[in-house]
Amino acid sequence: MDFEIVSIPGSLVGGLTVPLAGREVTARDLDLVNFTWDRYLAREKPVPRIAAYIGQDDHAVAVLGYELEGLDQLDTGDVLTRVPAGRYAKFVVSDKPYDLLRTAWAQVAKAEAAGTITRSHVAEIERYTGPTSVEVYVSLD
Repeated sequence: MDFEIVSIPGSLVGGLTVPLAGREVTARDLDLVNFTWDRYLAREKPVPRIAAYIGQDDHAVAVLGYELEGLDQLDTGDVLTRVPAGRYAKFVVSDKPYDLLRTAWAQVAKAEAAGTITRSHVAEIERYTGPTSVEVYVSLD
């Protein structure tokens, strides 16, 4: 379980949105998230992918797409969300492409179960840094 505590500035993420049933992606949500990623990837937008999961009371909303610096970069019809600045636990995984997220989120769960992090569920980010690497950031209390 290898991670570091980092402070990140706020950022903007644009893309397609998925309302989640709870505070995290559940089995019920997974098909819709995968379907939405497929729709986004069909655009063949030449920028790094990012997913932002933003907490809203007892559930969350996912925005799957791209990071932007200003509203003028938002594609017509896309949703915009703001990832708040704050303290996050950063998990980096480099592995087989089909295991990246499963491995990263398993590390998050292990750190949380061990009591080494306490998640706030304010925001979580999946930043795809290459075909075989991902960074996952989870907001901390």
